[in-house]
Amino acid sequence: MSLVGLPYQIIWQILVVLTSAVVLGELFRQFGLPSVAGELLSGLILGPTLLGVVSIDSQINAVSTISLFFIIFLIGFEMKTETLRKNIPRASILTFSSFILPLAVGTLIAFRFLDFGPISDFIVALGVTVPSISIISVIVMQSGLLESPTGQVILASVVITDVIAFVLLAAVSQSASNTFRLIVYLVMFIVAFAALDFVLNKKRESFQRMLSSSSKYLKSEDISYAFLIALGLLVSLIFQEIGISYILGAFFAGLILHEELIGREAFQRISRTLGRLNRGFFIPLFFGFAGVEANLESGFSSLLPLAFLVIVSVGISISLTYFAARELTKNSPQLAAEQVRNVPRQISVILAGRGAVGIIIVSIALSYGLISGTAYSLVIFATAVVSITAPILVARQEPKAELENIS
Repeated sequence: MSLVGLPYQIIWQILVVLTSAVVLGELFRQFGLPSVAGELLSGLILGPTLLGVVSIDSQINAVSTISLFFIIFLIGFEMKTETLRKNIPRASILTFSSFILPLAVGTLIAFRFLDFGPISDFIVALGVTVPSISIISVIVMQSGLLESPTGQVILASVVITDVIAFVLLAAVSQSASNTFRLIVYLVMFIVAFAALDFVLNKKRESFQRMLSSSSKYLKSEDISYAFLIALGLLVSLIFQEIGISYILGAFFAGLILHEELIGREAFQRISRTLGRLNRGFFIPLFFGFAGVEANLESGFSSLLPLAFLVIVSVGISISLTYFAARELTKNSPQLAAEQVRNVPRQISVILAGRGAVGIIIVSIALSYGLISGTAYSLVIFATAVVSITAPILVARQEPKAELENIS
C-alpha cells in the first residue's frame, strides 16, 4: 500500500465502523438495550463474520488502545473514592457472590469442556463471568438508583470486581515470582493511592486554585484537560511498567480526580467534554472494532459448551447474590417487608450484567497472544448476548421506587 493510500484506508475504516456503530448503538438504546451490544453487532456485520469489508491492523489497534484509555479513564473519573471506602464491607460480599464463586465454577466448566489450553480457558471464563461497570452503571442509572445507597453498594461492588479481574489477567500472563512481585507492587500502589487521596482531599482548595491559576496564566482552560489527561497517562505507564495493564492505571488515575477534589464546576465541564467524546467517538469505535476482530466461523463447535458455561455462571451469580443481598437488607429500617423481598431480586439481576469489561479483558489477552482468535470471538458473542439479556431481566422486576435504600 502506498503512503498516500495508507491514511486513506485508516480514515475509511474508522468512518465505516464509527458510523455503523453509532447508528446501531443508538437503535439498541432506543429499545432500552445497552448500546454496546449494537456497537458489537455492527462490527460483527462489517468484519469477517459476515461482510468482511473491514479488517484490523496495527494502526487500528493503536486507535483502539487510545480509545480504551479514555473509556476507562472516564469510568474512574465519574466514580467517587468515598463511595468505595464506605461500602467496601457490603460490596465485597456482593463481589464474592456475583463474581468470585461464578468465576470458580466457570473455570472448572471451561477446563472440562473447552480445549484452548489452561490459560486461555481461564481467560474465557473470566471474560464471561466478570460483571461490567459500564453496563451495570447504565442499568443503575436507568433504574433511578444512582444516588441511592443501593446503587452505591452495587457500583462499589462492581468496581472491586473489575479491579480484581484486571489483576487476575495480569497474574495469569506471568510467572509465579513475577505474579508475587506484581501483587506487592499493587498493594504498595493502593496504600500510596489512599494516602495521596487523603492528602489531596485535605488540600483540595489549594489543588483547585492551582488548576484555576494555571488556566488563567496560560489564558486557556484547556490546560486543565491536558494536565488531567497527562496525569492519567503517567499513572497508566507506571502500571504497565510494573506488569499490570495500563487499563487499571487509567481507572485509578480517573478515580483520584473526583468532584470534591477538582471542584464541581471543573468536574462537570471535564466530565461533560470527555463524556461526549466517549459516547460519540471512543466507545462506538472501540466496541465496533472489537466486533470486527471477532470471527465466529471457526468457533461453532464450542458454542454449546460456552452457552453451558454462561448459563451456569450467570445462574449461580443471580442465585448467590440474591441470598447475599437478602442478608444485607433484612434488617433495614428503611424498607418495608415487601421491599425487602424485591430489593435483593433487583440487585442480583443488575449484578448479572456482563459486557464491556469482559470484552476489554479478552481484547487485551488477544493483543498479548494469551488467547486465540476463536476464543476471543466466542467471548464477544457471549457477552453481547448477556449484555442484551440483563436489562430485559431488570425490566421484569418490581418498580424502581421500591429499590431506593439498603442499610
